[in-house]
Amino acid sequence: MSKKLRPDIDEYFLKIAKVVGERATCVRRKIGAVAVRDKYILSTGYNGAPAGIPDCLELGCLRDQQNIKSGSPHDICRSVHAEQNVIIQAAVHGNSIKGATIYCTTAPCAQCARMLVNAGIKRYVCFIDYPNKEARYLFKTAGIKFEVHEEPSFSEELIGEQVLAIPDEVFIRAGKFSGFRSYNKEFYDKLLQNIRYVARDDAEHDENWKQLIPYITIRSGNDWLVMQRLPRSGEKRLHHAYTFGVGGHINPSDSTSDVEGEDVIERGMNRELNEEIWIDDLKNIKPVGFIYDDSQEVSRHHLGIVYAAETGSKEIKALEPEKLKPFFVNIKDLPKYIDGRENWAEIVYKGYISKVK
Repeated sequence: MSKKLRPDIDEYFLKIAKVVGERATCVRRKIGAVAVRDKYILSTGYNGAPAGIPDCLELGCLRDQQNIKSGSPHDICRSVHAEQNVIIQAAVHGNSIKGATIYCTTAPCAQCARMLVNAGIKRYVCFIDYPNKEARYLFKTAGIKFEVHEEPSFSEELIGEQVLAIPDEVFIRAGKFSGFRSYNKEFYDKLLQNIRYVARDDAEHDENWKQLIPYITIRSGNDWLVMQRLPRSGEKRLHHAYTFGVGGHINPSDSTSDVEGEDVIERGMNRELNEEIWIDDLKNIKPVGFIYDDSQEVSRHHLGIVYAAETGSKEIKALEPEKLKPFFVNIKDLPKYIDGRENWAEIVYKGYISKVK
């Protein structure tokens, strides 16, 4: 299952309910609830003592003080339940919750279920189930959908990486090719007009997307930059393979940068350079072509925009030396580093580097 670009609508409102619950004054359980209709929040509620009345944070839990077990009848309790407060707040502000969905951190008790049935809700979504058969029965009889989802997380790691891509149909209309194609501004502009961010996990396997990769070649006189991928560089199949360019995916951070005169792909290209290598006196950076290779499963999901750069220095170092080993090689010796594992290296050599005078 791939990661998502953003939370779906149920996860979104469950997260809001979770935040609402942080306002609860109950010391046993913090519960939050949100009434939503047509993606619009009608009211919110959390469990706690009535407004203006001393609560359990001040006085301690009345049920604990009387040794009442969890799940026992709620007549001895200071709190108004979260779902009850949703109904009350809606009434106070003149909002009907008829036909609404209730998003709550936990399933309802029987009393709240009765009230919600009378309020006319259509759906109840939570992430903690509550073992109350009567509430389930009431919802089922009243035709109210009841759903228990996974608890939402606020961790950004659960949201997948977004990468810049174009639909394959756009690539076809612009002029799909295989191998190396010399730079053409009209072709490039057609690509740029249809770029968008998609989930990388999806784009890596979906034939309908082509991820855009800036790929920068660097020369110093007759010597060209070669980088060896080390075992900690990622994909096992590329360990110890050689590449003739610095490249990588373009992410949303490249869209937020505002460098005058640069488009998002150029910004991504410069970021990749700054993240992967340190090299002095880099100049004359310009686009020179495109790479597309449909002969391998991985490569056919990527479209490279090839840039050429020059430097008067051969002093270079990898910023992640455990992943990459950079060095310069004379142009006549470059074929020795074409090993069949890094197809883009061979394509850029034959299509561009070998023709540079």
